[in-house]
Formats: sequence, C-alpha cells, structure tokens
Amino acid sequence: MDIKVIAGVFSLLVGFGSLFVFQGQLITRIDVLESQSAPNIKPLEQDVADLKSEVAVLKSKIDSMRAKESNPLLR
Repeated sequence: MDIKVIAGVFSLLVGFGSLFVFQGQLITRIDVLESQSAPNIKPLEQDVADLKSEVAVLKSKIDSMRAKESNPLLR
C-alpha cells in the first residue's frame, strides 16, 4: 500500500472518531441542561409586588404636592 492511502484512511478514521466524540459530548451537555430545574422566583415576585405598592404611595404623594404647588392660594 501507498503511504497516501494509509494516511487517507487514517485521517478518515480520526475524523469519524472525532465526530462520535463530539456527539457524545453534545448529548452529555443536553442531559445536564435537562436535569436542571428552574430557580424559585417567588421571593422576587413578592419584592416586585412590594415595590409596586411603594411606587403607588410615592406617586400619590407627588400628585398631592403638585396639587398644592399649582394652587396659588396655598403659596
């Protein structure tokens, strides 16, 4: 056999082997991602609800301050 044929066959074998290794790594990564669970976001939802209520209180205070400033009799 010629050295070119041997090198060609060897490179094909290495190429197919690397494809199988890559496929195995990809399947392992997918399995890891599928096994993970979603984080608990209930505390964040509660924080957002608290902040919304605080913003509503601040908006009402700002509106009352604007109403006082716009009235020339209260200056």
